[in-house]
Amino acid sequence: MQLKLKRSQRAGGLTGGKVFFALDARADLSPDEKSLVQKYKLGNLVVYDSEARKKHAGSAYGHFDDAANVAGFGASSAGRSLWKNARGLASAAMMALSLRVTVDGLMSGQHIECKELDELLGAEAAILDACKSLKAYLDTALTFDGREEVVEF
Repeated sequence: MQLKLKRSQRAGGLTGGKVFFALDARADLSPDEKSLVQKYKLGNLVVYDSEARKKHAGSAYGHFDDAANVAGFGASSAGRSLWKNARGLASAAMMALSLRVTVDGLMSGQHIECKELDELLGAEAAILDACKSLKAYLDTALTFDGREEVVEF
């Protein structure tokens, strides 16, 4: 497995004074590794969730919990519950639009853009860690061939 990383930046914002940091990442797997990813259904394994996705997820769950715990049975409590559910749906929609990197996404190539350098470095570190874990999964998957391992203590 090879992980190819390319960092770049661009100017943005209304006046062009804001810097956006970008990372293009792609994992190149051998044909054997690709077949193991398919066999063990590792393609949907999440490698990285952006900070925005985590924030929207927390907000959505909070709104849905609030809606479920609205006290009373009147029109006003039904209205509050409906409003909380609507806010939860809006947060869930924003979460769906935020960045999530999976093994399949990494294999096809992923473009990550961040406003903060810290977030980009965090994404890069998470991708590196995930690739190390994926490699360990694939190496372990090769050992399920009936062989015997002896461990001495």
